[in-house]
Amino acid sequence: MREALSSRPGRHPHGPPLVPDVDDIQQGYAHLPCERRPVRGTPVRLFTFPEGNTDESRTVVCLPGLGASGRSFAPMEPLTDALRLLLWTPPLRTPATHTPLLWNLAVLDHAEALLPGRFALLGSSYGSLLAMAYALAHPERVKALVLVSPVASVHRIRRLALTLSTLVRAPRPLAYLLAPTVARVLGGQRLPPEGRAEIVREARRLSPVELLRRLRDILATDLMPRLHELQVPTLVIQGGQDLLVPPRAARDVARHIPGARLALIRGASHLPYMSHPDAFNTLAGDFLRQHLD
Repeated sequence: MREALSSRPGRHPHGPPLVPDVDDIQQGYAHLPCERRPVRGTPVRLFTFPEGNTDESRTVVCLPGLGASGRSFAPMEPLTDALRLLLWTPPLRTPATHTPLLWNLAVLDHAEALLPGRFALLGSSYGSLLAMAYALAHPERVKALVLVSPVASVHRIRRLALTLSTLVRAPRPLAYLLAPTVARVLGGQRLPPEGRAEIVREARRLSPVELLRRLRDILATDLMPRLHELQVPTLVIQGGQDLLVPPRAARDVARHIPGARLALIRGASHLPYMSHPDAFNTLAGDFLRQHLD
């Protein structure tokens, strides 16, 4: 396992402003078209880049974190000259017959998802759990894995993560007070205003019941004993100041996956692709281009 270090960027000159009104929250990422793709009777929101690469052999399916949408990966746009990025958003509701994790695995692998036969997966936080579970269930379909702030076992993350993820579900007046703090913890000092707004907007779309079911998935799932089965090129990207998933947890994940590489972005928190896009895009882009060529 090799660990790469990137330099600490300069601090953001201003603190986070108040969260904008709901009607204004889409500002900044609104240029990404959204396709509502029905899969197994549930709508999946799929964001794409209008001028991006369309070569199916270079497809990367991006899976967001708990309560986020695929649009949170908008800062990865510079990579679309060489990569076909599909910004996947799990269904807002899952049937009672399945856990959210099992339902999303089934949806991703269904013919109606219209994904190519083989593709790379990039998952952030809860999305990394889904990415690892999918690669274990369908290794023949995964070309490469990028795991960001990886969650493989609840024993490796801080309980603060589960607490903070529920705060943005507070009643609207209270959410306006708490959301900037929650967003600061998730994204750190350099999370841009549209990124902070994106976190709150998507959290408000997700029902408390669905959020609770996804949290239970995290509590009930432990993939660590099976990570040695992964035989796919893997890059783990971790923020050096992540308060939710500590760097040692990312090191554990990388250590358990044969041949995995760990890249630490100093100064970044839980969402490095939003707060430190230059460093993140260099790391992820170089890795993905290498394994999709």
